[in-house]
Amino acid sequence: MKKSLSVIMSTAMALTLFSSAALGAAAPKTSADFSDLNQLDAATKAKFDAMIAAGIFDGVSDGLFGLHDKMNRAQFAKVAALIFGLKVDSSLKVSSFSDVSSTDPANGYALPYIEALKAANLTDGFGPGTYNPAGEVTKEQLAAFLIRGLNKDAEAKGNAGVNDSTVSSWAKGYAALAIQLNLLGNLADGTFGGIAPATRDLLVTSSYAAKQQFVPGQHTEIRVDEMKAYTLPGGSQAQVKSMLQEKTTDGWRIGTVVKLTNSSSSTIRIPDYELRVKTADGTDYTLVPSANNAHSILPQSDVTLSYMTDINVKSDVTLTDILWIDVNQKVYPKQETLLADSPISSIVWRGKDAVIKDPALLGNWGAIFSVPGVTSSLKYSATSLSKQFTGQSPTYIVQVKVQNSGSYAETIPDFTLSGKSEGQSFIGKRVEESPISLNAGEQKYIHFAITTDTNTQLNAFYVLTPESFLKQGQTAPIQYYTGRIGFGLPANGGSDTSTVPAGGNYTFGTPMVFEQGNEFINPNLAVSLEELHVTNNEETGNKTGLAKFKLVNKSDKPIPVPAIAADLTGKDGYTYTGSRQTMGTSDIAPGTGVVVSYGYTIPSTDQSDQYKLNVQGVLSGAGQGQPANGSSTYKSTIASYNVSSQTDNDHNNVSLYPFKLNIKSWTLSQLASPTLSYTYKLNLDMDITRDPEVIVDNNFSKLKFELVDGSGSSLGSSSFPFTGTNRLVSGNQSLSFNNLTQSQVQNNVSIKVYETVTTPNGEVDRFIAELK
Repeated sequence: MKKSLSVIMSTAMALTLFSSAALGAAAPKTSADFSDLNQLDAATKAKFDAMIAAGIFDGVSDGLFGLHDKMNRAQFAKVAALIFGLKVDSSLKVSSFSDVSSTDPANGYALPYIEALKAANLTDGFGPGTYNPAGEVTKEQLAAFLIRGLNKDAEAKGNAGVNDSTVSSWAKGYAALAIQLNLLGNLADGTFGGIAPATRDLLVTSSYAAKQQFVPGQHTEIRVDEMKAYTLPGGSQAQVKSMLQEKTTDGWRIGTVVKLTNSSSSTIRIPDYELRVKTADGTDYTLVPSANNAHSILPQSDVTLSYMTDINVKSDVTLTDILWIDVNQKVYPKQETLLADSPISSIVWRGKDAVIKDPALLGNWGAIFSVPGVTSSLKYSATSLSKQFTGQSPTYIVQVKVQNSGSYAETIPDFTLSGKSEGQSFIGKRVEESPISLNAGEQKYIHFAITTDTNTQLNAFYVLTPESFLKQGQTAPIQYYTGRIGFGLPANGGSDTSTVPAGGNYTFGTPMVFEQGNEFINPNLAVSLEELHVTNNEETGNKTGLAKFKLVNKSDKPIPVPAIAADLTGKDGYTYTGSRQTMGTSDIAPGTGVVVSYGYTIPSTDQSDQYKLNVQGVLSGAGQGQPANGSSTYKSTIASYNVSSQTDNDHNNVSLYPFKLNIKSWTLSQLASPTLSYTYKLNLDMDITRDPEVIVDNNFSKLKFELVDGSGSSLGSSSFPFTGTNRLVSGNQSLSFNNLTQSQVQNNVSIKVYETVTTPNGEVDRFIAELK
């Protein structure tokens, strides 16, 4: 079963029959009407009475509530819509999910409610294009739904989670927060019982608790009223799309973009009217048309026209209206006729000084929005946030989900996000540079990078549309941005490294759960962390970390090795970026796996024995011209776990996944040549076993043996591979050391054994054992 968060959000709580109140029965039902509710205590009965009276729950039959019955996802869709006040279009007959049909006798009634959940960004479904309306709901899925329904998703993702084996790794943070908010509790044995099916009694009480804590409007769409259209002579209709008023050194720059629509069947000429802006004191300023404005409008089409002017007024100016004026220059004095007057005070954008004060236009994190001024069926919502550093400057990476709710393919329009702090704005840039199109019903993700000043505290993100104006005789246009809507930061304020699901404490070798819908990990690719070793590196005076991931192809076709990165954060909050090994394999064959290693340089002052591991996708467009080694500027976190570093191996149990070594015995001999130079030969008896599922190429780790004299000085070293020529094998073998730093025989020579991995940043050596 697919355990995505958005799936969980949709899971099922339920209304099996319409309530008697909704059907207009003479007397609304209460808990007293159901025989299996008679034994409830007074407080619990009050909760049932409230939910029954609200029409959210009813019995499964006359006189029987079905206290311990299970409920399905279709049933819960209706309950969810009622609890969280979602807008439900009861006229809908066609679902965006292939397995939801209005003709389904058992679950067809739920179609409008299921669509309401999707529109409110509470579900993406059960699998690709499906909802699974008859599926059962587990307790941990219910916990995740309730938390997201209360708009506390980011809070759960930042929660360390419960230490409970009955709860899946992806749900530990949700279970912990559900307990904390008194939505759900533990069983008598002290466990949460996460994977057990949720029953109607639990659904009623937890829904009641959620309803008490729910703040209306959390999942409403940020809606912007369309500007009124005005009919102009000549057959076109005019609307104001955007309005700029920003400070300049000499006064104010005023710009506007208007849309003209031709609904006729013939091409029409752009009318030669003056466009003026009116201020609160009654002054009019004429706006100059852009040199690259269109001159005509095709049938059944529209064009956008740009206008601008600079005014030398140092005092504040309040813009109130845009005026379309027909000026007749053929008579004297000239005659002016007002054709249209559009109020604009509500849409004036004051550039970098703009502040959205209307709460209806500034949604919560995750709120659904459309791009103002663009006619489109594309809906957007922010889903995750990570904070990264480029030098000393922090960069916020905002992941935005895009859904095409229309019937035709659409291309995402040009817009961006800005980060807003007290008195400052930081314009971001979309990471994906190429155009992105979505088919009807399709969903994709885009990312925005907003770089701020050091120690800047953001309080919101604004949605901005780029505009331009070309002066007559110029070749480079004036670029600017306007906006109308925005949304706040997640509950953790963006201070956490990411807002993806917190996976809790990781168990080595188990498949990782990634953020639902991410485009970095193929669904047929199982990714697990097999090893994490942190050892002292006496030579460099720091610590060396080495993490090994196994990637297994579960499909019947080759899968490219994904360009993922992996960061470690210690208990002091410092983050260490992994340097990915040089890869010789580009594809993973069906039914096989590969190992990808990441090396870390960690200061010796870091005393962490547990780290937060963030697995990240390297964003397309961010790393262009850079090696795919995980060092790209922009990354998007897709999984987050707490991982403990593994203890050092002794020589009898050395783990270099997929190999395990047992160095049973060794002898070191010195050989003199006729030229009085000396070499060392290591006779080694070793057992090697390996995981046959994993393919190893020539870039895999090597075993390095370093000769060290009694004073600790290095005499020389040699590295030996596990594949190819001179590879290490089970049994007896003789290894030679020729590149020595001293020509004299040394006593008390010991052998330090390292695992060494080649990365674009150099070799990473993990100390394993010392043979004396």
